[in-house]
Amino acid sequence: MTSRRNHFNFINITLIIKIATLEFINRLKYMRLFVFILSFIISVNIFSQESVEKTDTSSHSPNINPTLNITRITSKITIDGKLDEPVWQNLAAATNFTEVEPGDNIKPPAKTEVMSVYDDENIYFAFICYDDEMSKLRANMSNRDNAFSGDFCGIIIDTYKDEKQAIEVWSNAYGIQGDAIWSSGGYENFSFDMIYHNEAKIYKDRWIVEFAIPFKSLRFPDKNVQEWKVHFWRNRPRENRVEMSWAKVARDEPSWMKQAGILKGLKNIKKGSSLEILPYVIGTKSDTLNSKSDYNSGLTNDKLKGDFGVNLKYGFTSNLTGELTYNPDFSQIESDATQIDVNSSSAIFYPEKRPFFLEGNNIFDSHVPVVYTRMINDPLFAGKVIGKMGKFDIGYISAYDERTQFIVPEYTGSYLAFNDTINIKSFANVFRLKRSLKGEDYIGFIATDRETSEKYNHSKGYNRVISFDGSVNFWKDFYTRWQVLGYFTKELDLPELNSDPTTFGKRNQHTAAFDGESYNGIGGMFQIDRQDEFWRFGVQYFDNPPETRRDLGYVAYSDFRELNAWHNFSIYLKSGIIVRMHPNINGGLKFDYNGKMKEQWVVPNIFIQFKKLINADAGFLAVNNENYKNSELRNVHRGWVNLNINTSNIVRGGAFFEMGKYIVRFTDPDPSYVGFGFSGEAWLTLNLFNRLSINSSYNYFELAKKAGGEKLYTGYIFRSKASFQFSKNFFLRLVTQYDSFSKGFDIDPLLSYKWNPFTIFYFGSSHRLLNSELNSNETKLVQTNRQFFAKFQYLFSL
Repeated sequence: MTSRRNHFNFINITLIIKIATLEFINRLKYMRLFVFILSFIISVNIFSQESVEKTDTSSHSPNINPTLNITRITSKITIDGKLDEPVWQNLAAATNFTEVEPGDNIKPPAKTEVMSVYDDENIYFAFICYDDEMSKLRANMSNRDNAFSGDFCGIIIDTYKDEKQAIEVWSNAYGIQGDAIWSSGGYENFSFDMIYHNEAKIYKDRWIVEFAIPFKSLRFPDKNVQEWKVHFWRNRPRENRVEMSWAKVARDEPSWMKQAGILKGLKNIKKGSSLEILPYVIGTKSDTLNSKSDYNSGLTNDKLKGDFGVNLKYGFTSNLTGELTYNPDFSQIESDATQIDVNSSSAIFYPEKRPFFLEGNNIFDSHVPVVYTRMINDPLFAGKVIGKMGKFDIGYISAYDERTQFIVPEYTGSYLAFNDTINIKSFANVFRLKRSLKGEDYIGFIATDRETSEKYNHSKGYNRVISFDGSVNFWKDFYTRWQVLGYFTKELDLPELNSDPTTFGKRNQHTAAFDGESYNGIGGMFQIDRQDEFWRFGVQYFDNPPETRRDLGYVAYSDFRELNAWHNFSIYLKSGIIVRMHPNINGGLKFDYNGKMKEQWVVPNIFIQFKKLINADAGFLAVNNENYKNSELRNVHRGWVNLNINTSNIVRGGAFFEMGKYIVRFTDPDPSYVGFGFSGEAWLTLNLFNRLSINSSYNYFELAKKAGGEKLYTGYIFRSKASFQFSKNFFLRLVTQYDSFSKGFDIDPLLSYKWNPFTIFYFGSSHRLLNSELNSNETKLVQTNRQFFAKFQYLFSL
């Protein structure tokens, strides 16, 4: 709870900042309006803090870093959600949960209890989630990791008590699993998968979940007596999305895991099986057009092809794991959703989905994306080591890539250079070392190296990046985050891959073409920010020299120095239809390395959370000036509104709409100019009954030379995914998508059975259809390629 002294400090600091910046702000066009908005936000925020201070908490005293002692058992536990074994009857339970959202550590609307024991192989948890409104329970049978929109509960375990990383293990009221990796700063990676067992059962006045988490699925210190930090968490969406925690979570404490409870009593536990073998076999049959220039030439009748591969994982210790893979199958069960990029100047960033790269990938994260594993495109073999050695996190990846691709950055953006007909091989190596300091603080080192070669003209090249990074918390609420990077590049001499004549460097002595040049550069970033319950702000500086190349990372732009800042306010309301508001304002300046102004922007926006699980946000590009391809483009204003409605468990959806001025970026060699356009997106989820869900989205974008003028382009993408869940492990899924830009229609059915996240069987197909012109007035959809596939992989633990 904020003290009155801190309350007045907040007022004084805010007024000082306002007075100090007022003269500068008044010199900028449109800024007087934002001074008024900022003053109003501060006033409302101060009033809101008064009301929070007066909240009556006398009837509820939340647990502060509570402790739960657990014991070893020798009897057997059946995971069925019934709790009918004698061992559960007389255990001490974690109780006295507190509501942390939307209430601020107040008495929750429902009671929750958690019990825990362990044996030689597993640690067990039992959640008893009482509820006097069981008719309003939200739960659906769904695929793994798709159950977070309803009632769910789970455990967040920090086995090293270093507040840097934790494993999240979840279940909904039907026993649908969900897991993730939590990292300091609040980042969650839900692509992570681990093996654990759980079952749930629904009763008249409660629902119960039993968990069994194998010790071999966890990493923990190699010592006889263990103490783990743990959060027990429950989500209960009704009038609001109520989040309940066993431990008090204060909004003015930036470190979430620092506030966790303690699990004691674990003694002499071992990781167990240290070798895992995951072989797979796959069969495919692919048919393509007989003639790529003739859509009506018919499909080939290719032969059935088979392939196999294997993945080996070995636990050297309970802290350190090694993994090798040969011929990994990275065919994704679900393809990436197509993104509209017709007016984008940067390469599209797609999230990593491939299983080999997902485990432990948070170790390789840094403030600047030095490691983007999707740049290892098609490895024949790969290996990695991840884990912990004392206070050090360590990660190493090595791979041999048979189909290498490049992101080529320029001052106007970046693009992907890739050619299937050119045989470019590469060796990729990534090394990461992080030294833990107190709390969430750390210092780290990253080195990446990609050596490329092209066999026909024996061209060779490399890209090497060395980076030092860190984060330090001081004065409780303040953080500094920094990173220094060195770039060392020798290009392939291969103009067939890329002959872009764009020049860069201090004297424009280099070209973006692959012509065998060598160049080096130094860049980095620095950030200082304050994180508090009511007021957050930060200042950030980026430095990307013209020589920036991160062949194993992601780059949107090069040749710039950028300074940006933001203010964010939190306003919690006790009554009415609004639960909380987050108004904020951010702005920045960007220069090229010659000191020329490239961009200026100021963006106020606001997020509002309403009751009935509705939220909205809106914003406006109030100042948006850019020098693009030597064209001075000013007053590129536009605004947007975003809405999400999750009131009903049967129908959920939302929409996004943006309209205003856009820079027309595809006019080369003509000068760029400012056009007028709008983009819209709508999404809808239908849970028609307990086992069937349909997720649909519609994305539209239109750009004209001016408002009401000649249209430069217009188009949309419609995507729908229908899933029928026969059981927790067995489902049928159909993805359909129509892209009006390419006039292409995709159909992807899939039948899948998962014994666990790694032992799976699936059978499916993919079909691509394009519009073919029969005559000037008639078109038809013609299938241009199709593929049928079946895959089986099985996890052996030895």
